[in-house]
Amino acid sequence: MKIQILTAAISSLLVAASTYAAGDLSRANPEKIVIEMGTQGTQMYFKPNHLDLETGKAYKLVLKNVDKVKHELDPGEFGAKIFTRKVEVVHDGQMLAEIKGSLREIEVGPGGEVEWLVVPVQTGKDLYFECALKGHREAGMTGTVTIN
Repeated sequence: MKIQILTAAISSLLVAASTYAAGDLSRANPEKIVIEMGTQGTQMYFKPNHLDLETGKAYKLVLKNVDKVKHELDPGEFGAKIFTRKVEVVHDGQMLAEIKGSLREIEVGPGGEVEWLVVPVQTGKDLYFECALKGHREAGMTGTVTIN
């Protein structure tokens, strides 16, 4: 009887441990989404300007500034619904800096690239984000995110 109880307890622990490892987001391979930031004529843009994400799934948002002026991403409502794992500053494929913790905006210099690793934790529809630099929002640099 003791052996059966011990076997059942060990089996339960093994199942729980394997479930935890499968859901360990620190080991997850994040889905990569490149968000281009730029200017076309008199309009400024994020491309894509709408994202569909899922709660609990890891994402690597690559903010790629293809312009000759700086841009930023102010996550607005979207920022309140995600967990930021980290932000990496990358140059020529090499990580220059790693920032951890919550953030209010990410500014990307001309020709620069930043990797923002996030996990959505709450659902929301048409959550806005924008470039809050003077004149950029007015030139069309806005976007939305839906989190299911």
